[in-house]
Amino acid sequence: MSDLSFAIDATDKIGLIGRNGSGKSTLLKLLTGNLEPDQGRIHRAGSTAMSMLDQRPLADDHQNIAILDNPRFLRIETRMRHIEDQMAAAKGPALDLLIEEFSRLQQRLEDEGAYDYRARLARNLAGLGLTEKQMNQPRDTLSGGEQMRVALGRLLLEPGELLLLDEPTNHLDFDGLDWLQQYLLSRQSALVVVSHDRWFLDQVCGRIFELENKRLYIYKGNYSQAMEQKRQERELLDATLNRLTGEIRRQEDVTQTMLSHRKMKSYHSREKVVEKLKDQLAHLQDQVNPDRRMTFNFLPADTKKDRNRLLISAEDLSMAFDRTLFDRVSFELAASDRIALVGPNGCGKTTLLRILLGRQEADSGRLLLYGDPSMASMGQVVDFNHDDQTVFQYLASSFPSTETRIRDRLARFGFREEAMIKQLKALSGGERHRLHLCSLLEQKPDLLVLDEPTNHLDIESRHLLEQALADFHGAVIVVSHDRYFIRTVARSILGFVGHEVHPFTDYQDWYLEHRRLEDQQAGQIAVKAGESPRVAVRRIRARQRQAVTDITQRIKTLEEACRLFEQKAPDKLQDDDYQLYALQLVELEELYQAYIELDEAMADEA
Repeated sequence: MSDLSFAIDATDKIGLIGRNGSGKSTLLKLLTGNLEPDQGRIHRAGSTAMSMLDQRPLADDHQNIAILDNPRFLRIETRMRHIEDQMAAAKGPALDLLIEEFSRLQQRLEDEGAYDYRARLARNLAGLGLTEKQMNQPRDTLSGGEQMRVALGRLLLEPGELLLLDEPTNHLDFDGLDWLQQYLLSRQSALVVVSHDRWFLDQVCGRIFELENKRLYIYKGNYSQAMEQKRQERELLDATLNRLTGEIRRQEDVTQTMLSHRKMKSYHSREKVVEKLKDQLAHLQDQVNPDRRMTFNFLPADTKKDRNRLLISAEDLSMAFDRTLFDRVSFELAASDRIALVGPNGCGKTTLLRILLGRQEADSGRLLLYGDPSMASMGQVVDFNHDDQTVFQYLASSFPSTETRIRDRLARFGFREEAMIKQLKALSGGERHRLHLCSLLEQKPDLLVLDEPTNHLDIESRHLLEQALADFHGAVIVVSHDRYFIRTVARSILGFVGHEVHPFTDYQDWYLEHRRLEDQQAGQIAVKAGESPRVAVRRIRARQRQAVTDITQRIKTLEEACRLFEQKAPDKLQDDDYQLYALQLVELEELYQAYIELDEAMADEA
């Protein structure tokens, strides 16, 4: 990064985006003062209080305490108990000093909200998807994702004026994401959030900072609006490049004419002009074509195969461990289907994928495979059989080919010369997923099964994957919490509603049904626990009103985006613009219908 200049206002909600390795986390550390810039200065207004969540689990000082406890408050309380012991034996001035210190510590606990801290933290953790049972477990029994949610829940209780979040959505399901979005929108403080979740950036952020090619680009609006501004700027840049290229050709012609006429002084002068123009051209080309880290290409499909043929039929699949995951699941998968499998964390999505792949048996039901379809899959964790192999050796042994073709293939997935000789055991999580995808796409499968494929990809790589899946002629079934990815890739939804799995035409339909069942169950639990039906109904209606607010806000955003599209001259529009416009119109229609259904449901309950 170099020559970065920006300002953050007190109410800014900023999304920080960029490729993996572009410096996003480094910029957050510079903002907090944990890292000093090589040159330049960062001015912080007064004593600006900052709170930062990085991508690591709980800090060391949280290891040996209960999840709902605060280590700072525990230290103060320990000191207060020690003072109480001393007060029992103290007299005179010594006792007065102890009383004064005790009162000061007591006031500090009150000022910092210690007395209702556990209740407030429990409320946050419930919103982020932790159960009461998990909140009372020892810290070391939680998974890495659960620990990250605990760390986020604690951080959100800190009263910082600037909140810095590094990938806060990575371990959240749909409900947790919605809760976090609403919390951040209601919080009266500045926010800088690093995220590759484009839907989240659209809902929360009013400005976008993009780190690209070691520079910082600043856009007004949410992610979609920022990308529209970027596209317009790219058009201007392309036009400038074309003009500059034409000018260079003209100057070169003039230079050659002077050389042929032996006008050496004028020739050398013109030659310098051409060199300067070429330098400008190279600088602009660097902005237009920064070194891409990843591309996706599927092998051509066998056009002789019937794209409507049936691949898989599931009949009454059921699965339970210590509790029921799903019950009597039935569906069919055709050769051209694109299905997103959605549901809250822990509902059984990955287990259902394993059953489809033949890696696990269901407790009951039948799975029929037609014509022995070939399948390729990628899970959330990628393991290699021979970790001592290099990246090049792995792909060469998996798919023997010429050295040139293998190197070209790896280069398309972001593995340059030095990375090709890296051992598999030294690869990061993102590199392991990229290499595995590289090998998968050589297989030309009938069915591609992906479990959270975007988790380790930056925004550019996610977009490239979406483009590749659009060109892929096989079937796709994908588990994802990335709504933007789902909306772009999936043609239908299989959604978990309680222990059942049902088909839905779109995500919004599933989400409303999922929330309806949750509200119903919450009301039943509240009544059983002694809460009056009236209170339970009030809570359910509050959630319904919030859902109406969410839908209304999204409708306004989409209507504005459509209005801007419709105002543009046709010669200013690209194919991608028309595709996005079509997607927005479809989503708008779905939201209008969801609004009507929710409004009718609330009217019936009134």
